Amino acid sequence: MGVSPSEAVDLILGLAATVAVTATVASTGCLFWALRRRRLPDHAPPVTIFKPLKGLDEELAENLASFFALDYPAYQLLFCVADPADPAAGVVRKLMAEHPERDAQLIAGVPPFGLNPKVESLAAMEPHRRHDVLLISDSNVRARPSYLRETACHLADPSVGLVTNLFAGRGEAGAAAAMENLQINGYIAGGMATASMLGVTCVVGKSMMMRASVLHAIGGFASVRNLLAEDQVMGMLVRKAGYSIRLSHHVIENVNRRRGFVWFLNRHSRWFKIRRRLALPTFAVEPLASLATIGLVWAASGDSGVAWGGLLGLVGLGMLRDAVQTKRLRGTFPKLRHLAFSPIKDLVLLPLWFDAFLNNHVQWRGHRFHVGRLTRLTPDANPRGRRLRVRPAGDGPRRVPTEVVDKPRPE
Repeated sequence: MGVSPSEAVDLILGLAATVAVTATVASTGCLFWALRRRRLPDHAPPVTIFKPLKGLDEELAENLASFFALDYPAYQLLFCVADPADPAAGVVRKLMAEHPERDAQLIAGVPPFGLNPKVESLAAMEPHRRHDVLLISDSNVRARPSYLRETACHLADPSVGLVTNLFAGRGEAGAAAAMENLQINGYIAGGMATASMLGVTCVVGKSMMMRASVLHAIGGFASVRNLLAEDQVMGMLVRKAGYSIRLSHHVIENVNRRRGFVWFLNRHSRWFKIRRRLALPTFAVEPLASLATIGLVWAASGDSGVAWGGLLGLVGLGMLRDAVQTKRLRGTFPKLRHLAFSPIKDLVLLPLWFDAFLNNHVQWRGHRFHVGRLTRLTPDANPRGRRLRVRPAGDGPRRVPTEVVDKPRPE
């Protein structure tokens, strides 16, 4: 006897569910392995921390204050705002006044350097760097005192060219923030850990530490000045230069408290398009890791109890993964009312995956860009038919008048 169409569908979706379950369990296992406590070398070279800022991120003062309280022998803090009137500058000035013992500077105003404003700020801070090891850190992360020690120690191995960190979403108070933090703590954290285990390049710019010699070997900041995914491409260039990448077990916190739904969609629309451009084969099979999506399709296409049981089982496993990994990453479980958004965010994100195949444009920082190979940005024509001007990078950023507020350490 042949297999009926309904039985064939059940078989295919059952196989898809098996793949999804296997991938989920494996990624959780990889995450727990990456977070294991292990003996690390005592290596603490002086570090310069680059902090590009724009606007008042959620709990910005608390985030930045955590970097003034790091337990580390010697480090320099560099903050940069493109607009001297940016309100983030006032937050930095207040913290610098409260911590005169810290070697900290604020650079206000940056020269044109490309289409990526974060890289533009990084290039503006580079001339003020005092140490050979540099750490690129986003404004929306918060660190524990041991952050630098448990990250810099990996550079004791000269073959390591870049160290990055896992990060945990925390602080959710609304629906969109809950979905963002569950996605970070579930799918993204598991994916980063799995990539590390497999030796696949996966670098997120929230935390990137490297030696200046490695940065220069990959062409400096000029090599990524017009890219949307400067972090991942820097990782790819580091590997191409012959270095390895290490994932620290130290987890930093990414604060998302009252993020809006449009912000959530725009952010992940960009991330989908980045993954499509940089890792197409992996991106193409991403829906096979979406437990809620596979479960819903299975239940909708079949009339058996097995299909509906599969839906409940897959949704339950997805919620369990997000809950357990959140607890492991940040020390607390998500509230049940927030955990209920776990299957919802999987379904909400699915149309963005399809859109990434059809749409090569992103809205970013008030501008619309076309995303090309290696996420190279090309500005679309604005409503008046003109294009944004980009000056060549040359050997470094062109000097323009800037304000530098310096707080050197006491002699």
